[in-house]
Amino acid sequence: MRKNRGFVALASAIALVAALFGGVSTALAATATVPQVQKQLDLNPGSTVSATFTYTITPKALTTGVGNEMTYTDGPTAAIADITLTDASNTAKNTGTGAITFGGKSDASAFAHAGVYAWTIKENTTQNTGVGTFQDDPQVYTLIATVVNGDNGLEFSSFVIAKGDVNSTANTDTDKASAIEFDNKYTENTTENNTDLTITKAVEGKQGDKSKQFEFTVTFTAPSVLPNGQTAAQALNAITATANGATDIQFADAADGATTRTVTFKAADAKGVTFSNVLVGTTYSVQETKVDGYTQSWKATANGAESTSQDNLLIGEKTNNGTMTNTHSDVTPTGLIINNLPFIMLGCVAVAGVVAYGAAKRKLEK
Repeated sequence: MRKNRGFVALASAIALVAALFGGVSTALAATATVPQVQKQLDLNPGSTVSATFTYTITPKALTTGVGNEMTYTDGPTAAIADITLTDASNTAKNTGTGAITFGGKSDASAFAHAGVYAWTIKENTTQNTGVGTFQDDPQVYTLIATVVNGDNGLEFSSFVIAKGDVNSTANTDTDKASAIEFDNKYTENTTENNTDLTITKAVEGKQGDKSKQFEFTVTFTAPSVLPNGQTAAQALNAITATANGATDIQFADAADGATTRTVTFKAADAKGVTFSNVLVGTTYSVQETKVDGYTQSWKATANGAESTSQDNLLIGEKTNNGTMTNTHSDVTPTGLIINNLPFIMLGCVAVAGVVAYGAAKRKLEK
């Protein structure tokens, strides 16, 4: 089979199909620029991770719609540079690009001859060395390049990017792709003592009742990035509680479709509860039933940051805890104080003695 037969018609057919059907996207220029692989990593607030993402690019023979013509597979070795994200978070360092090269070149100079070439591109499984879980992007792309004889040698005249592992340059049912994009997710749960959430009760004041049980209500809200196959309700229902002296711990299971879950418990001074297996990025609000005679004050460490807010506190990789302090307002009873009665009686006796002495003296003077 003569692959070079009808090459001009082949290149025209690719551009025509793309323009008419929108099934693939093209990059056309005097000398087309090689596309790059683009990486997006989605994480919840409170999570950080470092990872390297690798890719496989494989030549593939596609039918062209021009007789028995097929795309070439004898091009130079194609490679995609690894993409490394270091200390990625939900707001920074969570994107990257990987250059595609052919024979180590970013242009067409390593090709042996003009023609139309195709490759499939996919992302390899991410190797996880952390405590969390990566959700890999299963998307496959087909990259089609047209190499032509230019004024200064071989050059790329166009690129076609199609979503999916296509079999023909003229697939009209292929999703349009403007770029080679891979979107991954990373989730993790609290697993260490300093990342689990611990809530503690403290009672202060000379007349504070350290045996008194105070009632708490904690409401958890699920984050937006969820483990693969899990709903928000399932992630919330996985949270567990360990009593650190707290009593009457009652969870209300989150129903399907719910994004919040509530738990109540009671705790006296120096008692509390630890919540484990919490999806990092979960937030919580805490309320305590007010008790007459006590003033409430709340202080928390939310993902390592100090806070006095009782709402929307972030549970992250760093320290997560909170203490609700109730200070009793000491009461001073009015009226006679029994403890001072002996001193009052002595004073009365002294006064009476002075009066009696004065009266006796006056009698003697008369």
